[in-house]
Amino acid sequence: MEGNTMKDNEGSMEEQKWINEKNMQAGNADAKRQKKITEIVNKTEEELLSQLMKKIEENNLEVDTEKVKEAFTLANESHIGQKRKSGENYILHPVEVAEILADMRMDTDTIVAGLLHDVVEDTLISLSDIEYNFGVNVRKLVDGVTKLRNLPRTNSKKLENIRKMVVAMSEDIRVVVIKLADRLHNMRTLKYMTPEKQLEKSKETLEIYAPIAHRIGMARIKWELEDISFRFLYPDDYYEIKELVNSKRKEREEYTAKFIEKIKEELEKNHIKGEVTGRPKHLYSIYRKMHEKEKRFVDLHDLIAIRIIVEKKNECYNVLGIIHDLFIPVFKRFKDYVSQPKPNGYQSIHTTVKGPNDQNVEIQIRTRKMHEIAEEGVAAHWKYKEKKSKSKNEKFYADAKKLTDSVQRKMDEKEQKGFAQEITGDVLKQTIFVFTPKDDVVEMPRNSTALDFAFQVHTQIGYRTIGVKVNGRITQLNQVLKNGDKVEIMTSKSINKGPGKDWIEMVNNHSSRVKIRKWFKDKEFEEKSKEGEQILEKEFERLGLKLKDMLEDERVFLYMKKFNIPDNKTLFYRFAIGDLSLDGFLNKFEKKEEKALEKVLEEETEKANKQKEKNNGGIKISGTENTMYRFAKCCSPLPGDEIRGYVTRGRGIAIHRSDCENFISLMEREPEREVDVYWDKSAISANTTYEFNFTIKASDRNGLLLDIIRILNEYKMEIVNVNTNILKENGNQLCLIHLGIMIRGREDFERLANNLKSMKDVIDIVK
Repeated sequence: MEGNTMKDNEGSMEEQKWINEKNMQAGNADAKRQKKITEIVNKTEEELLSQLMKKIEENNLEVDTEKVKEAFTLANESHIGQKRKSGENYILHPVEVAEILADMRMDTDTIVAGLLHDVVEDTLISLSDIEYNFGVNVRKLVDGVTKLRNLPRTNSKKLENIRKMVVAMSEDIRVVVIKLADRLHNMRTLKYMTPEKQLEKSKETLEIYAPIAHRIGMARIKWELEDISFRFLYPDDYYEIKELVNSKRKEREEYTAKFIEKIKEELEKNHIKGEVTGRPKHLYSIYRKMHEKEKRFVDLHDLIAIRIIVEKKNECYNVLGIIHDLFIPVFKRFKDYVSQPKPNGYQSIHTTVKGPNDQNVEIQIRTRKMHEIAEEGVAAHWKYKEKKSKSKNEKFYADAKKLTDSVQRKMDEKEQKGFAQEITGDVLKQTIFVFTPKDDVVEMPRNSTALDFAFQVHTQIGYRTIGVKVNGRITQLNQVLKNGDKVEIMTSKSINKGPGKDWIEMVNNHSSRVKIRKWFKDKEFEEKSKEGEQILEKEFERLGLKLKDMLEDERVFLYMKKFNIPDNKTLFYRFAIGDLSLDGFLNKFEKKEEKALEKVLEEETEKANKQKEKNNGGIKISGTENTMYRFAKCCSPLPGDEIRGYVTRGRGIAIHRSDCENFISLMEREPEREVDVYWDKSAISANTTYEFNFTIKASDRNGLLLDIIRILNEYKMEIVNVNTNILKENGNQLCLIHLGIMIRGREDFERLANNLKSMKDVIDIVK
């Protein structure tokens, strides 16, 4: 008992020691930040303005300093007497936001709007006052930030729509940049908020603002937002990882220094000027990797990242060759974002190599310009005003890529306005975001009506709509919706409620029209089906037959198959509309006993006995001999596969793999048609082959099919059939090659598949 107590005390002491160290670390960091805050709080108005001007000068910004000074004066006078939670004068916040924007190298209007972003919400200054003093562009920027002040709370399924809404409702991408700067400074001072607010703001930042920063390419902002949020949401994990990282810092720094030195030597030998730096992984990225891959910290071998910055694009590939000559590259850890940039404009070559001591090292290779864009994203436009280049794979957030790909512009206010509209113009033309009564966000095409909204939420809600409220007021169903509208749909309790005949004119979306037309079409189908069923029922009664019994007859099945009729309702419908000849159909029927399943099997056996050539596929069927059979093409069974048999109508017995989805579906409907089948190994010779169908998914290129055929020829496999389909996936053009080959067994196919998978462009083999 005494020993256990001592052990527990020792454990408690160690735990307390660790907690004390964490608190000390946090306290030191907080002390440094508090020192900075104290220094700023004590500064005069002149000193604060000088601080901002110095930041603008450091970044060599060509901005209208007089306009910035006027904005500072207005912000300072408007916020007099206001304090932040920390106790500091409120003016510090807009100054810090403006400084962050200056570090992003933003334009005059953006910095001015950063200084004024809170005055409309928190003071007596109006938007009209701002427009009068600073112009319409600044007014729109301030208005945009004000509208984004309170985002709706929602579940994870709607997060992406909220992110999109932030961009779309901004109407100018610079509003998003200001909002990110505002959020970044608030997060830097989050410790002064209540614990509840700390958790709320950190969760919101991690789920909404950090991903937005990522989408528009602002990596530096994203990383800082993530790490701060991580610290408050998961403090134990944060400090544990931080401690683990720090514990190996000296060892890692020595390793990185030697690694960098080796690269620098090789660059000099090859006369390439490049900047080589090393950086540790961000804490949150380490945390995510540990959780997503379910690995411990000690199992992570790529915590070191090396960045090589060169002058020219072609030098990126020269450096890549040098790196791969020096170190062994890690398989499947190479990405070329230079030739194929990410939708947000990010460009860089990524490769992972085996460094000394068999440690994985991630290496990024990019130009100086690529680096600026990678760090600052859309904000980098105000530094790089380039001539037009080709834009690739632009989707919703990809409109931001135009910031670096657009025509060279002068930095006057008129041009800036046009530029901002160009960036978000396509988005705004195509999409609006409206709210449900529960504040969920719904993305819709522009010009959508309230009735379109009902069908967007759910088709059945659309059908049962009887009224609508927009922003709490009852309105017409054809009311055109705007960004930010809150829509409530009133529905009928009756499940039989359907659209009115005038609804087609009340919707603007193609999908809504399709759903309305489908309802009327389905209604007609149901009515005509009942009519056709009554017709057939009467005709069969005349012949002394029952419709219910005849629908199970083999002749009905063959008739439906001949005319591609999928089900009984469709059969009835086509008779009702006169699409099928009733007399021709009825002539096939007399009073005959239904053929038993055993009779069908007997007939198939008799057919097989008359065949001149017998099957040599090595299949035995329980209870019969020489029965005609075939291998199902849907699953292409091979020797060694577990198989099952199905008695078809008119085509013998189909041999399926046991896990074949088609066979499972058939058994659910007709379990009595199953027969026991098995492989007869004695009947399978070395020359016996089987038709096998599979699909190759690969990146499309010239000569791809020819290369695949060459491999098949090497394996001496006969090609039965081949066809191809082209599709696009995530902006990439892919090729689906459907092949039918003659093959001896499963092992041969596995060898073939492994060879095909080793081809550079092959993505997957689908059996």
